[in-house]
Amino acid sequence: MFRKKSRAKVPGKIPGWMRLLTDLAIFLAIVTTLSYGAGAHIAVRYLNPRFGAWWNANEFAMVECSGAALGMLIGIRLGARLVDGLSLRSKASIAAVIAGALTLPAVAKIGATIARYRFTRGARANGWLIDRFGYDVGMFLDKLLSAVDYSIKIVLFALPVGMILFGLAVVVFMSAEQEIQSSTQSGRKQYNE
Repeated sequence: MFRKKSRAKVPGKIPGWMRLLTDLAIFLAIVTTLSYGAGAHIAVRYLNPRFGAWWNANEFAMVECSGAALGMLIGIRLGARLVDGLSLRSKASIAAVIAGALTLPAVAKIGATIARYRFTRGARANGWLIDRFGYDVGMFLDKLLSAVDYSIKIVLFALPVGMILFGLAVVVFMSAEQEIQSSTQSGRKQYNE
């Protein structure tokens, strides 16, 4: 009546742990960005003052780190799609995620600095939102839009960093594999002589 699902590994499928980490990073990026943009720490502070104070103090850092983590994970996943060979892809993904976790604070800080640069002049969106929705709603939407823009810039900065980390991991594992093969071949030659 019910068929049991096959647990065979599909070559192009993303591992479950990588999917879980990416889903978690997406969730955290959305929640922290919307919380920062909407000023949700005020509601949290009303319900639980100590937790609300902690949330308010760390909210901006959570926006930066979740955006950087999401960008690096997407970059690692994109890099993994370019590699043929399940074993090499798996080893390099694990190494790149560990390296990404170690470099996360630096990538988040640099990404936040870069995200602060404005690429347009003036406040056309601000003026349009205020004209369209009124001052209070327009200012709220402008702050929310700015927070989303800021997070997207951090994600876009961290994406190539994740791809670079994955590429470095691939190079390390490929060179180590070739070194092992060459030492094995030279050992066989000495044994045969």
